[in-house]
Amino acid sequence: MKKDPLMNPLKIGNLIIKNRVFSTGHALSHASNGKPTETTLLYQKEKAKGGIGLSFIGGSGTISADTAPVFDQLIIDKSIIPFFQQMSEIYHSYNASIMTQITHLGRRTNSNAGSWLPMIAPSAVREQLHRGIPRAMDKEDIDRVVRAFSDAAKFCKEGGLDGLEIIASGHLLDQFWSPTTNKRSDDFGGSLENRMRFGRMVFDSMRNTVGPNFLLGVRMTMTEHDTERTGLSEVDNLKIASQLKTDGVLDFLNLVSGRIDNLPRLSNYMPGMDSPLAPFLQQAGRFKKEIGLPIFHATRVNDIATARYAIKENIVDMVGMTRGHIADPYIMTKIQSGNENRIRSCVGATYCSNYQLCIQNPATAREKTLPHKIQKATKDKNVVIVGGGPAGLEAARVCAEKGHSVTLFEAANKLGGQVLLAGKLEWRRDFNSIIDWLVQEVECLGVDIQLNKYADEQLIMKNNPQIVIIATGGVPNLDWVNGNVDVISSWDVLSGASTPEGNIFIHDQTGKSVALTVADYLANNKASEITLNTADATIGMEAMKLEISPFMKRFYQKGVKVSVDQELYQAEKKNNRIELSLRNTHTGDIKSRMVDSLVVEAGTLPNDEIFYALKPTSLNQGVADLDAMAEGRAQPYYFGKGYHLYRVGDAVNSRDIHCAILDSLRICKDL
Repeated sequence: MKKDPLMNPLKIGNLIIKNRVFSTGHALSHASNGKPTETTLLYQKEKAKGGIGLSFIGGSGTISADTAPVFDQLIIDKSIIPFFQQMSEIYHSYNASIMTQITHLGRRTNSNAGSWLPMIAPSAVREQLHRGIPRAMDKEDIDRVVRAFSDAAKFCKEGGLDGLEIIASGHLLDQFWSPTTNKRSDDFGGSLENRMRFGRMVFDSMRNTVGPNFLLGVRMTMTEHDTERTGLSEVDNLKIASQLKTDGVLDFLNLVSGRIDNLPRLSNYMPGMDSPLAPFLQQAGRFKKEIGLPIFHATRVNDIATARYAIKENIVDMVGMTRGHIADPYIMTKIQSGNENRIRSCVGATYCSNYQLCIQNPATAREKTLPHKIQKATKDKNVVIVGGGPAGLEAARVCAEKGHSVTLFEAANKLGGQVLLAGKLEWRRDFNSIIDWLVQEVECLGVDIQLNKYADEQLIMKNNPQIVIIATGGVPNLDWVNGNVDVISSWDVLSGASTPEGNIFIHDQTGKSVALTVADYLANNKASEITLNTADATIGMEAMKLEISPFMKRFYQKGVKVSVDQELYQAEKKNNRIELSLRNTHTGDIKSRMVDSLVVEAGTLPNDEIFYALKPTSLNQGVADLDAMAEGRAQPYYFGKGYHLYRVGDAVNSRDIHCAILDSLRICKDL
């Protein structure tokens, strides 16, 4: 392991970071009204236990009352010092380093949040994403905010942290730097030198407050991409970084790329699975060569090979695997113990951006009630699991980790269930990695996997089970459609069982990403005319917000039409075509439309026949204690001969991958 470049320590000033992997500041603070919670602490502690070199606790911590938190942020005031001290003590006990990220949001907020105070920015330029309208700062505002940054730095140092960074990109410092947001004509606007003045004042004040041995950094963009003609170019940002280095106020640069002031730009700045791995790594390498400061960088570095390459080739000094540690906080200890192949890698689903949780690791941010590491049971049991989708595989993994003898029956010839359909699009194929990891784990743990086995009551009982878990998933929900047409399900399309052509109408009842995936998939046939319809106000209302822009980009490019506010009222055969009756949700007006094919996505209904067949003879009558599940307690145990019966995932009701895996972990961790 001494030869692994990721394990080489890095010295910055008086701080020695034990390895080259870090977690960036990010808005999974799990705060309550800006205050840290037990979840904040436990979530961060798990990464320290898992061997990370450096973690930034929280993200975009606000330093002034007029920078209202509009996402999950900590408020950096004097009251946070005891929490920082507690967190620092924990990290230092694991020989790990800890910092935080602070900011003034400037225009990147809204007056209808926090203390409902007026917003300020360099100029009265509105941000589209958070939608507030700021006023231009006067000199008193500038002096006040400079003092606020200085005070926040003092609180961080008194909290025992090893350093801090200001997030500039898209926030107040960057709003002064960029001519797209700085329209001033005084000493703080116009030339790049003038636009830098405020930021230099902030860093000078902080450095004077904390002294030379407390690390200060900046998270800044390398270029503004689609506004480069009028905004900050790479050359401009190199000049800014160089000046801050010359001023002697910076210890490191944490580099990102792009802007974050609308959803398409944010989706590029924080890319998901539609992006290649590490898209901005080489750009960060150019800054390292030019500036000569330690360079931190994190954008879609999901795998250890890429991280190792970045350090080995001296492209950057610290490589960030933030979402990687949301998926698996034990990345570094797995490398050290020779279990690198068992790391659960981030797939880029961006579920964490929507829900502050991981799509595939339900223990993340639930550390109080759910374990990342499964404890052995005191007594081995025979466990039978029916269904090899994400719920069944997670149940098999957890039960096998506990030391039970596990048999898994799957009716299909391949494990994965509905997740295999989610990964049918080329740009969403990383979904398959969720199943790949689970399959690898259950095989490593010795689970008896039997494919092409439709498990009936007789087959299950032949295994003398003490625990039976039904993870049979669901079936497409289509019966609600009024009319006499043959409705095509999303499953039919994505599995290849049906290939509709011509004028195709996709009606989405769920607002999730499934119908969007179907539209994208079908639009590859350029001879077809695709309409994606919903009764909601917009398409994809429950899809991951950072996936909306990638989908919309493809819809525009492929000519997919979008229709909203239209309920599917009726569908009837008419002259070898389908006549649809659509009702406007606002006016109630019904209009007709002729199409060639109707595809419907309305979630699933439980495939629960085998569950109800087994229920009468089970010790617990198939009943799960929901309070115990919610609170992380073990399910009740009933003495007697026989088996306990549970159902998980879509065999209970139509939900998503995370919920399916969560069911299984909650129930199986104490069996």
